[in-house]
Amino acid sequence: MTSIQAVGSRNAANGVSQRRAAWRSGAARWLRWFERPCTAIRFGVVALAIFILPGPVAAAGTTLPGVTELRMPPEAVTDSELTRLLGTALASADVIAIGETVHGSAGMLRVQDRLIRHLVTKHGVRLVVWENPTLRSLELADWVRSCTKRRTPPPLAVLYMPTGADRPLWEWICEFNARRPDDPIVFRGMDVWDRPWEHYRRIRALVALIGIEPAHAQRIDAVCPAASIESWDEMQKVFAELAANGSFLPETQFPTCRSLLTTLLEQAQRMGATATQPDIRDAAFELALSASTLAGWLGFYHHQWSHDVLGWNERDRAQGRNLLLLMAKHRAARAILAAHTSHVSHNRSPADWWGYGDLKSGVHFFTALSGKKVFTIALTAYSASGTQGEWSYPTARNSMDKTLHDAGHVFSFFTSRAGFFDAHPKWWMQNGNYPGRYESGVEIVPRDHFDAYFFLDDSHLDRALPQRPMWEP
Repeated sequence: MTSIQAVGSRNAANGVSQRRAAWRSGAARWLRWFERPCTAIRFGVVALAIFILPGPVAAAGTTLPGVTELRMPPEAVTDSELTRLLGTALASADVIAIGETVHGSAGMLRVQDRLIRHLVTKHGVRLVVWENPTLRSLELADWVRSCTKRRTPPPLAVLYMPTGADRPLWEWICEFNARRPDDPIVFRGMDVWDRPWEHYRRIRALVALIGIEPAHAQRIDAVCPAASIESWDEMQKVFAELAANGSFLPETQFPTCRSLLTTLLEQAQRMGATATQPDIRDAAFELALSASTLAGWLGFYHHQWSHDVLGWNERDRAQGRNLLLLMAKHRAARAILAAHTSHVSHNRSPADWWGYGDLKSGVHFFTALSGKKVFTIALTAYSASGTQGEWSYPTARNSMDKTLHDAGHVFSFFTSRAGFFDAHPKWWMQNGNYPGRYESGVEIVPRDHFDAYFFLDDSHLDRALPQRPMWEP
């Protein structure tokens, strides 16, 4: 998930939905109600009664049931220990999805780095897919490919909110490819935040290259929104119209656009699967990726000002399609996916992400599309900061992170079947920077969302690096 701060900045620029404004207004009224002296006293009495009752939190220094405390830093966890904890589960999964609760948090990045190295060296996984746009990621993908021949600094500005803690993984990937030029790691992004006009341009060019009827691209240009726009200055006018209208106009035309892009995607995907010429095969899959990514970008903005959940879900639906397309393009039976936890959750039961509602993840849509087995790992922390800011401390009695912290855990592993989860049917996972009086993040049924968890008591930003614009690259 991109940062809540970034979401706020973009919405400030492009308009805020009435529903979200109403939600915030309601939250403000609740806080004003709480601040009344008599109400605060009543609330304090109730809170005191709750907290003096026996609870599920273990005494400091104990080990919670089902939790393995790893008495070493993340980078020092051995392959044998990871095999002991995760061996069977990793070996049987088609995709191993690693989700971080905050971008740019050094401890979580070190866990992610260690897991990826283990999956590459001990499980033979070679395709690494990232929460990064399909076209924007090409620069880093080309750099990873070039490491088989030469060594240059990694273009980390391509990443969302890069930090110094990102660098060791990419340097290791480059070293690996230099040693294994005939069996290299391949990288690509699956997200939608590209310049839409570049996808329209690629569709026109690739349709002609692989022999699809040019009239199909012409119909897309005639029907789909913003097809003639080629700058963010022009796009700002479209965003202003969207904020006022709630969707692209004419609204009745959008389903036709969506249908044309879907038809093109499916046709290009079939051609890529059957093509015998490498250049035609590559072009066909790139055409399918552009059609899919553009459909996700347009779908996000078509719904964003009128229905947040539908908008976010269009983005993740495209992520799931793009992951499937990338596996097909690279003939990869297995892949590693690294993204925010909201993009890798199984979503087998509803959860309310940051008050937006039941957002479905790219993994959710990928599984529905492919039937492939995904093993999801959540990386979370009690005291956390990153390029999205400093996260507020969890306070709820059913907070996963607070429970682990109060029990004295520092760096630990557990599965969704850990015994301590029996204390509550739902658990909060800390995931937001809303300080003070109410819990922030997502309340989940642990086994319905993630298969395994790594917890850090502290995970903080070390050093932010220069980045490219995220929403308008």
